[in-house]
Amino acid sequence: MNENPSPHDTPSPPEATASPETESSPEVPAAVERELPPGRHRVLREQLMREIENRTESADTSRPVAVRPLWRRPAFAAPAVAAALTVAVVVGSAVIAEPPAPSVLKQGDPSGGTLSDRRAAEVLERAAEAVGKRKQPAIEDDQFVYIKQEDYHWKLDEDLMRSDCDSTDEGHPFGTREFWRSVDGKHAGLARDEQFGERRLHVLPRMKGFITSYRQAEDELPDGVEGMYRYLYGAKAGKEPKAGDRRADRKAFAKGAELLAGQLLPPKEEVALYRALARIPGLTVYEGARDTVGRSGVSVGIAGWFNDFGQGRSRYELLFDERTSAFLAFNSVNLNAPDGDCESLRVGDLVSSAAILKRGVVDRTGERP
Repeated sequence: MNENPSPHDTPSPPEATASPETESSPEVPAAVERELPPGRHRVLREQLMREIENRTESADTSRPVAVRPLWRRPAFAAPAVAAALTVAVVVGSAVIAEPPAPSVLKQGDPSGGTLSDRRAAEVLERAAEAVGKRKQPAIEDDQFVYIKQEDYHWKLDEDLMRSDCDSTDEGHPFGTREFWRSVDGKHAGLARDEQFGERRLHVLPRMKGFITSYRQAEDELPDGVEGMYRYLYGAKAGKEPKAGDRRADRKAFAKGAELLAGQLLPPKEEVALYRALARIPGLTVYEGARDTVGRSGVSVGIAGWFNDFGQGRSRYELLFDERTSAFLAFNSVNLNAPDGDCESLRVGDLVSSAAILKRGVVDRTGERP
């Protein structure tokens, strides 16, 4: 197992000089940070894959595709970074029981929870131990990883949209989505969702730093804590991770969250990831945090200026079941008070949520565990 793989993040431009007060001042310009919101790497990757599919499969070009209404947002929202198409979004976590009836949280139902005095390392260690105790069945190369998830973004929430505010066609995943991804990456998969209907997931060649299958994750991701820690920070050989640099800490946390939210992570790598995340400075714990389907638990997160498409200061967090320590969702929680008529969120409201409803391994596409 490679303990020190090359980082898959696209190099970021030099950060603008900022004083320590920049972190909490509402006056800070949005241009200081250009990090992507949670799930945005996944959005861009899937857009790339759809372009590839459109070039390789013309049979379905006549089939109409449902288009959701444009979401509304402030005019100052930051544009997407095109270079992020090269960023890898890898694989994620445990098999989660499906709730009976998902219901998206609305404006009157803040989800941020209450700040706890528990240590983030304690919560993440419990999650690591739970994965270590989980019995992992044999996974064959010709099987498929099944994922069902509920995606939410407030700018696609009809209860929060304003018809008189500026709009954009820059979309976010929204609604219930199902995926069947090839275990070895050598078999065509399947996707079903409310936005694009049913579509084939074509076989993609292995590309370094762009993990597309369970086996590739098994081969290329570190399974030791030190290797995973360096991987999250993108530390090159002979260089120390930039732990303590707040921008680097947030990027490392977001990278780990994307790993967990994407697919099914091999157990050794998942354990290493939780323990590596625990070493990131500045993490906070919240009790009673919730995801988009209303499940509550304990969250571990990091706050700062993520520039979440004009959203400003927010907290990225991983939500865990309080009883089982299973990973439930990757959330972004608003920390800014409304500053205009087009800003609908209060402090503690969800900006976005990728809630994992069920994951498992099946023998064929279309089959559910």
